Amino acid sequence: MPKFSRRGLAGFLLAPFFRLRGQSAATLPTVAAAVSASGQSPPAAAGPPSSVISRTYRADATILVLGITVFRRAGVGGGRASLEEASDGTSLRRTLFFAAGSDPKHAHGLERLGWIREVVLGPTSAPSESTYFGVLTSSPEESFEHARKTVTAQPTGRCTFSAVNGRNTAGRSRSAVTHFEFAAGTNWFDRGLIDHAQSTFRTDVDWRETSWPNLPNQAPPTFLLQLTNLLKQRTRRAVGRYVYNEQEYLLELDRPQSGKDREGLLQVRGKIRNLHTGVESPFRLWLEGASDSIVPVRIEFQPRSFLRLTFEAVPA
Repeated sequence: MPKFSRRGLAGFLLAPFFRLRGQSAATLPTVAAAVSASGQSPPAAAGPPSSVISRTYRADATILVLGITVFRRAGVGGGRASLEEASDGTSLRRTLFFAAGSDPKHAHGLERLGWIREVVLGPTSAPSESTYFGVLTSSPEESFEHARKTVTAQPTGRCTFSAVNGRNTAGRSRSAVTHFEFAAGTNWFDRGLIDHAQSTFRTDVDWRETSWPNLPNQAPPTFLLQLTNLLKQRTRRAVGRYVYNEQEYLLELDRPQSGKDREGLLQVRGKIRNLHTGVESPFRLWLEGASDSIVPVRIEFQPRSFLRLTFEAVPA
């Protein structure tokens, strides 16, 4: 059990956010080229002024048996979240980013990572376009025993990844998924991994398209965009839907009536439900109580019954 607890399982964190299933190549979004692998926008010449809010995280893992904590380990990995908004007074561009991954040195040599970014154009109330790009380590472990075997298996020097690429426009969505192998030892901030993932969409892939007649005048929201919108409401309860990889999800947020906790943070309980499968994924966020920032100070998620992940903000 201690060996298992040393793994970084950040890939589990992102899996429910885009269930990977298998557009034309002419509509390939350029999201991944918009900013660097670490979520930072590259230096630019003249352009609309922008504001950036970001946090760097330390990932901690807790192992549970029948809901009881049996082992806890801090620093099994790290991550980053950011929100950038740029406006020239007539147009608005938002770049939303989250990535996390294990540190093999503190995770028994195991590698898991998840990387997702969205670029949204148009007004907050009715965006005209949302493009997204994500990369995820393939991690099929569903049980404690299966996960333990994965950790103790002999390393092969290669890891299997999945990538998702999508574009939502007024009343429509298009997306595709690819699978590929990449050298072991990579990190979530590895530019080479992201470039390679992008290249897999330049071949003949299975693009899928869906019509959303209930949203004829705006692009269906994507996950990070909808989460941001609901957090900005600062209401007791907020509910919204989003579309990822041709599937629709319900996102619900609840804030305790007690307000701030002893650390001065506002706790938000969230739940994601796939409207097709009914699968639900609960999570919790903690926001700064004295700030309007919607980039969390802490993120907690239980991707499996035996595993809880906590992401704590640390100085960048």
